[in-house]
Amino acid sequence: MTFRKVRVFYNRRSGPGASRFHRVEEAFSKEWRDAAEDLAWYFPASREESARQVRAALADGADCVVVCGGDGTVSSIGRELVGTGVPMGVVPLGSGNGLARHFGQDLDPAASVAQLARGAVRDLDVGYADDAPFFVSASVAWDAELVRAYDKMPLRGVGSYVLAGAVSLLDYAPQPLAVTVDGAETFTIEAPFLFTIGNVSGWGGGALIDPDSDPSDGKMELVAGRRRDAPRMLADIASVFTTGTSSLPGAIRRSFHDLLVERPEGRPIQLDGELVAAGRSNAEIAGELYLSVGTVKAHVHHIFGKLLVRNRSQ
Repeated sequence: MTFRKVRVFYNRRSGPGASRFHRVEEAFSKEWRDAAEDLAWYFPASREESARQVRAALADGADCVVVCGGDGTVSSIGRELVGTGVPMGVVPLGSGNGLARHFGQDLDPAASVAQLARGAVRDLDVGYADDAPFFVSASVAWDAELVRAYDKMPLRGVGSYVLAGAVSLLDYAPQPLAVTVDGAETFTIEAPFLFTIGNVSGWGGGALIDPDSDPSDGKMELVAGRRRDAPRMLADIASVFTTGTSSLPGAIRRSFHDLLVERPEGRPIQLDGELVAAGRSNAEIAGELYLSVGTVKAHVHHIFGKLLVRNRSQ
């Protein structure tokens, strides 16, 4: 497959720095010689700059975007591509790399660049939490709070995630969640410990939500757990890296199209490894969170075209 204008977005804060960038740059020069007629680089320093640069690249006629970074970088750039029909490739440079791991990409950046040059375009569902898109996962319980602790860690990696989880668990104050699945089933979790929505097979770092997940079937997976079951779940945490969450003691699992979650207090939501403030004030939504999923296909593109926007956040 050959593209006319390929635009590569590289997060300099991912990975060990300049040495890795030179390897990635050399790999693109070698592997994409026949796949890209015109290839240019962008180095955004913030989420806002990423959005501006992607929009400029699209306006300039980019027909393929490649993101070099972790899931957070992928999310900030990918949200600008929803509904455009422009494919996105990923070179995994982050600590989790949930999206790249799901699609079996090599975690060696240079090898991943070569894989992309020989790859094929596939559909990917996009989830929305309070109108904010996500591609890997969304969380609203302890699994969201640990991101706050992880952001303060001096080192990145799975070990830091484990330490952040332990630290955040000490201060975590659960609040009840009233859940409605696809407008039919309702239940309440009075003191949730775990509440994650998965689009792909895992969170990242090899931790699996559902190894059989299909991120283009129009559905997402909910896995939740009560705080009283936290000791049993944590004792069996090793199984998450082999069989996923299906064997976790006390796990609540649902496959859904739409999920309504009501909570007394609006708190930050974890989206693709980043904390995002609730989209509306507590007074406006009384702590209500709405998650939905839609496959990025032609009908979605037509809707955005009629509204003259590129994504739901515009």
